[in-house]
Amino acid sequence: MIPGAGARPDHLEVTLASLRESSVLQDTRIVAGEPSLPFGALLRRAMLDHPGRDVVCLHAGVRLPFAWDARLAKAAHAEPAIAASVPMCDASPLHRLLDPEHAAKAASASDDVDRSAYCMGSRGYYEVPSLHGFCAYLRRDALEQAALVIDGRADAGEALAVLASRWQAAGRPIVLCDFLYVGSAGLAPQPEPAEPSVEASAFSLHHPLGALRRAVNEALGRGLPPVSTPGLDARPVQLHIMHFWGGGVDKWVRDFARADRARTNLILATYRIGERGGQRIVLYSDADARVPVHTWDIARPLRSTAVSSLEYREVLQQIVRELDVEAIIVSSLIGHSLDALTQPVRTVIVAHDFYPLCPNINPRFDERCAGCPPDEFERCLATSEFRSIFGDVPPTEWAALRDAYVARLLERGIEIVAPTATVARTMARLEPRLAAAPMRVIAHGIDFAAGSLPFPPVDASQPLRLVVVGRMNASKGIELLRAAGKDLGAHAALTLVGCGPEAARMAGQMGWDAIEEYRLEELPGILQSLAPHAAILPSVVAETFSYTLSEIWTLGIPPIATALGAFAERIQDGVSGFLFRPDAGALAALVRDLHQDPARLAAVAAHLAANPTARTAADMVDEYAQLLPQGTRPVARFPVGVGRETALTEPYRRLDEAYSRIAAAYEESQAAYARAAGAYAHTRAEFERVHACYEKARADLASVHEIWRQLNELHVGVRWWLAPKAERLVAEMRRRIAASQAAIDTSTDRET
Repeated sequence: MIPGAGARPDHLEVTLASLRESSVLQDTRIVAGEPSLPFGALLRRAMLDHPGRDVVCLHAGVRLPFAWDARLAKAAHAEPAIAASVPMCDASPLHRLLDPEHAAKAASASDDVDRSAYCMGSRGYYEVPSLHGFCAYLRRDALEQAALVIDGRADAGEALAVLASRWQAAGRPIVLCDFLYVGSAGLAPQPEPAEPSVEASAFSLHHPLGALRRAVNEALGRGLPPVSTPGLDARPVQLHIMHFWGGGVDKWVRDFARADRARTNLILATYRIGERGGQRIVLYSDADARVPVHTWDIARPLRSTAVSSLEYREVLQQIVRELDVEAIIVSSLIGHSLDALTQPVRTVIVAHDFYPLCPNINPRFDERCAGCPPDEFERCLATSEFRSIFGDVPPTEWAALRDAYVARLLERGIEIVAPTATVARTMARLEPRLAAAPMRVIAHGIDFAAGSLPFPPVDASQPLRLVVVGRMNASKGIELLRAAGKDLGAHAALTLVGCGPEAARMAGQMGWDAIEEYRLEELPGILQSLAPHAAILPSVVAETFSYTLSEIWTLGIPPIATALGAFAERIQDGVSGFLFRPDAGALAALVRDLHQDPARLAAVAAHLAANPTARTAADMVDEYAQLLPQGTRPVARFPVGVGRETALTEPYRRLDEAYSRIAAAYEESQAAYARAAGAYAHTRAEFERVHACYEKARADLASVHEIWRQLNELHVGVRWWLAPKAERLVAEMRRRIAASQAAIDTSTDRET
């Protein structure tokens, strides 16, 4: 490595320390050059001291991210003809990534910018007309071909310009990586030449990094979301496939990804673009990111789930190939294609629900649903609460989808992980062929930092305080609660917590309290303030696990739950909670009995406090480990290729210019709106003030009229003894007229 000309020793020592931390190539040699020597002499000395080795030129003070050397080497050796590779660097106008207004803000976050660029780029390299001296990887064979013409007294700019010219003449390109960004805090930007070369001018106009620049600058404007570096560090990479509805699936995926330190976890989700648009596929590289690193729009919408989609499959294959994905974890196929089950990598199904075996997501095994034969799909779809979402899929397609889903699971021997044994049994009941599929039970974990709340005393003269936690809908038992409401009122006072607007309206009708929304971290404080004696879990479908049950257990609150699904499996009746048959009468009877015998509630609360059931997300991940990639992988193993954005740069340039004009117009309209809003606020304030003066004047005038009426009624001409009273009325009338005139004068002065 050769420091740039003019580097001071103290800066050089800092750079060398960072080099040792960020370099990964085994044969890297760190050379401390003499700052007093010209760049040309330093370059020659490095070639002599390290025969047969490539050379890296660095400017002292440049900030280097992890595996910078391996990334540059990949680009430099991607093709035999390549002479050198350079990273994106804002100190060089031709090679910059960030807009000037963002570059200063990102000075202390260059590693974050690098990770974002690495994820958002296409793993491509692009031919550029020149090198920059802030960081450049020079191949040995190319150096030996051209370095002899370099004057030993040349500075960095002169030497690199000579090399670039010689290599261009010999047909040896210099390439710019879109997968490496180096920080340049404190480094003066290179001045742009007064008359740039034709190549440099054309490259600037048709810059291939336009799309990447836009993406990273927009992400920086949002605060640079956290991203991982799949295929760059040593961790295996796995991809989670999920729907975009939030809820338990979203929580499980993000909790898993946060807790899994041994692997990089990517997230793939889809959603419809408008009511009648196509489908958008978005990729997140971190569990806490809210900004995707890649977005694809496909023309053919994926109604519910597609048996196959060429566009979807191509996107998925690109992700698997370019990001070195070794495993796919399917948490939901809603909005996806069954092509997710056919990729040549390890695949695992996590059964959060029973889709696509059941068009109702969760079956209701009652008088309406004794089984699930395909000929019942039409009736199921007609009565499903998801018919607005899945209603455009005819029953014949549902039957075909279900058959294709089961066939792919069995053909590839894809393992199904169920959070409870009830789920495994129900899946086999819905589809007997799945009895032959490999299944195992791994309970969900939860990271919920809360302790057990003290059990509040029960006053026999007062109703029990009960809470219902979580969003309420038909499946979650909103109608069951409504039906039980009258009978519950004699023994309990209910509060719905996080129930949503529809249930909040119902609560108002029933005389209950309601909190429409809450964040998970707020739940302990909310429940502590409510001091409930128990929590009702009234789901009328078979829950597959229930995070809500885990949360209220952690808080030491006794659950009162329907005897269905995971509730019946996880709750020991009378010990860790109470179970009731899923109908209004059974719920009301149980609450009445507990109100009459509150010691039963206290005993369950004591049991929960003495026997915490907390199972963390890390515990869950440890159990999944045997199903997923383990160990470490080579660093910087991602594939690279010639940048594919080149053919799109001219249309993109025009789009970028149009976008810039629109953005400028938007900013101006925002400023105009702000000015108009300010003027409106001022005008309104003036109007309100004038209106107040008018109202006061009108009131004064009314009072003057009243005084005048009283004065006339005195008839002072014939009732002379009332003259003193008349004088007082006249004085009061004059006073009020003067006050009203003064208010009008003040208003006029302000307007002037």
